[in-house]
Amino acid sequence: MKELKAIKINENHFEVDMRGWMCPYPKYAVETILERLPAGGFLDLLVDCPSATKDVPDLAQKLGYDVQKVEILRDGEWKICLYK
Repeated sequence: MKELKAIKINENHFEVDMRGWMCPYPKYAVETILERLPAGGFLDLLVDCPSATKDVPDLAQKLGYDVQKVEILRDGEWKICLYK
């Protein structure tokens, strides 16, 4: 299993690359990742599992986080932008 690494884009903006992680792993990992995000922080989650584009935003909203957008990067890859 790959190790998850957050890349710091700037003070409150992070990116985690979960490409190669099939569902349901992105859904299970995002809760822990969001807990570590500072208040007012942004998280971009890169995924290549189509189910994650629905499961991750649904869970994030259920936990009280804002889903800014789900953006297609290229065929079969998406960026899910979340705000804490």
